[in-house]
Amino acid sequence: MRSLAVATLFALLASPAFAQNATPPAGGPGMGQRRFQPPPNHWMTFDSLSQALSLSADQRTKITPAYTALNGVMKDAAARRQVIRQRMQASGMQFTPGQEPTPEQRAKFDSVRTEMEGFQAEADQWVAAIRNNLTAAQQVKFDSLPKPQVVRRGGMSGPPRP
Repeated sequence: MRSLAVATLFALLASPAFAQNATPPAGGPGMGQRRFQPPPNHWMTFDSLSQALSLSADQRTKITPAYTALNGVMKDAAARRQVIRQRMQASGMQFTPGQEPTPEQRAKFDSVRTEMEGFQAEADQWVAAIRNNLTAAQQVKFDSLPKPQVVRRGGMSGPPRP
């Protein structure tokens, strides 16, 4: 369980620059080495959400503050991930997948995971606030849309956790 948590956090903190500069293994892209991008710093556009759910003008007005707050959480989490990534790279704290993390790495990963789970909990509250302003038919459509993820759930293998 600990190694899955560490692997999840490593995927969360994997630098996009590393993923872009990594040399692909023999056999071409996608063979052997897996690359992970961090979650995005935004959700879908408001126009896309409005169109997907056929929101009324009144609903658009009611949902706008929650939608704006949700994207604020997404941006804050992305900025925080970037700061953490830069600090870890600057400190030379390297994690090698397949190896047990050092106690220092484990403590840092646990701390970051807890912080990111807090961002996710806040994002989930804003999603619920949006959903609460929808009709029953719109809620069915809304529930089928991809939800914003601050933290990649499920780690490097297995399905996402609810």
